[in-house]
Amino acid sequence: MSLRLAWPTKLSPLSRYAAGIVLAALAQLARLPLDSPIFMPYITYIPFMTVSAWYGGLGPGLLTAALCTLESLYFATPHIGTFRVAQPQYWIGLGVLALSGLVMNVLFERLKRERQGRAKAEGFRLQLASEVKTRRLALESIIEHSPAAIAVLSGPDFTFTTVNPAYQAFAPDEPMLGRTVAEVWPDAAPLVLPLLQVVRDAQTVYHADGLAIPRRTRADEPAEVRFFTFSYVPVPGLGPDGSMAVLVVAIEVTEQKKAEMELRAAYSELTAIYANAPVVLLVVDEDLRVEKLNELGVRLTGRAMSELLGLRHGEALACLNALSDPRGCGFGPSCSQCALRLAVYDSVKNGTQHEAVEAWIPPKLDDADQRHRCFLVSTAPLPFDHRRKVLVCAQDISELKRVEGVLRESVGQLGAALTEKTVLLQEVHHRVKNNLAVISSLLSMQEDNTEGSEAKQALAESQRRVHSIALIHEHLYGTEHLDRIDFAEYAQRLVQVLYAGLTDHARIAIRIDMNPIQLGVHLAVPAALILNELLSNALKHAFPGGRRGEVHIAFREADPGRLELTVEDDGVGSPDVLAERKAKSVGLQIVRILTTQLAGTLAQEPSTGTRVVLRFPYGAARKAGR
Repeated sequence: MSLRLAWPTKLSPLSRYAAGIVLAALAQLARLPLDSPIFMPYITYIPFMTVSAWYGGLGPGLLTAALCTLESLYFATPHIGTFRVAQPQYWIGLGVLALSGLVMNVLFERLKRERQGRAKAEGFRLQLASEVKTRRLALESIIEHSPAAIAVLSGPDFTFTTVNPAYQAFAPDEPMLGRTVAEVWPDAAPLVLPLLQVVRDAQTVYHADGLAIPRRTRADEPAEVRFFTFSYVPVPGLGPDGSMAVLVVAIEVTEQKKAEMELRAAYSELTAIYANAPVVLLVVDEDLRVEKLNELGVRLTGRAMSELLGLRHGEALACLNALSDPRGCGFGPSCSQCALRLAVYDSVKNGTQHEAVEAWIPPKLDDADQRHRCFLVSTAPLPFDHRRKVLVCAQDISELKRVEGVLRESVGQLGAALTEKTVLLQEVHHRVKNNLAVISSLLSMQEDNTEGSEAKQALAESQRRVHSIALIHEHLYGTEHLDRIDFAEYAQRLVQVLYAGLTDHARIAIRIDMNPIQLGVHLAVPAALILNELLSNALKHAFPGGRRGEVHIAFREADPGRLELTVEDDGVGSPDVLAERKAKSVGLQIVRILTTQLAGTLAQEPSTGTRVVLRFPYGAARKAGR
């Protein structure tokens, strides 16, 4: 069978026709042993005609049949050797031979074509089955690896019969195959089941974008809302019993939906800000024409929105220079120096951002207020849509500029008044200092004319007290602050004056350790007098009989809001320098009175010599230099 099927396909048509001729010749050669005039001469030709028809096909078979018929007429039918027939009945045999060859070739050809058709159909069936298998495997692979979630629901309760990994990922800890939708998605079942029933019963496709599906991961927790884009497709015969099934294709879009909601909220906020911003907002294109304008800009110009869109920014803001030339903004007499136009143009062409640019806009001709308007302008490039655009923020600060001018004028007047007051205060301090100097001179003259030593000493001490006050006014006169002094600097000068009164400077040293703290006059004067008394007392009594020693003066901020002035010596010491029995001392009385005036405390603390500490609050004091 394999030879029969393979041989004809290996021979060309010309070879098959040549084989047909050879078979016809072989048929005649096979008759040679026989007697030529035999009855039914075609019997010896039939096998060769059959072989030619079977293997050669219709054409070669008919050629062999025709040749065999002619050979039978010439070689086997009387008159032998001619094409004449001796008796008419011989034509019947020749006709039967020719008809047998014809029928045989037609039947074999039909049989061959039928077998070829069956073989072709079988090959097509096998090819189709292979293709179906390939496609089925490809479809299974697509479903298995698809990023879209795919499931098949069948049965009256919509049982999961197919679930791909993407769909299983929606609930990784929840088994799905063999379970119903109500069991897998109990919170979503009231929403999903009616849709599935409509799709199955009506055999229609249902599609939804961003549908909210609730799902509860734990029974004691509230349901979490997740968003899905999905399609329900009815598929006949996909159920286990050939019934209608529903194909589910879903994509979770929860993150996209949340981002979309946030984007919408942000857009709403930006829209509200854009509409209600207290500044004029314009979006200008690369031709410097207005594409967008907020409501404040519309109200500012007094024109309709439709009239403003497409205008240049100067025209939209009703600039007189822009309106003075028919060609509009940019062609007016002052447009080349317009700060607004220069900023916008620079942002469009070079992408430069400008902030707080003051632009003065000439008024409209029909404006009742013919004063220039001032805008505080900021520009920012907006590169999108492959086009350069600029956001222009313009705030009308005309009234602020007018108020600023008025304030500047008022400040100038106040400055002049302050200067005048400063001069007057300096003059007051100067005259007070001069008057105190006169008093000091009078005391000095009185001391010179007084005989008693105690009186002379009292006058000298009074003179030193007056001089300590005069030093404060002299210090105030020489500084820029007329209400306060640097007490440390003042103390240095006071010590120099008192130290200069000593007859033996090498015997007593004075060490000063004072922080630079500024005191108001109401604190500085009593503190100065107290320092004068304490220091004078130490210089006078601490080192008798030529004794050497040191006086230490300290001034610092002991606690927040409290100052500490210390006068300490290493002399002979006096345990009861502040004792009540010494209350008759004028210096001690002055110190006590001034301490009360400062709302402070005065204490003598243990020391090798004498240590007196004054502590008082300083609400009005400042660090020097501030």
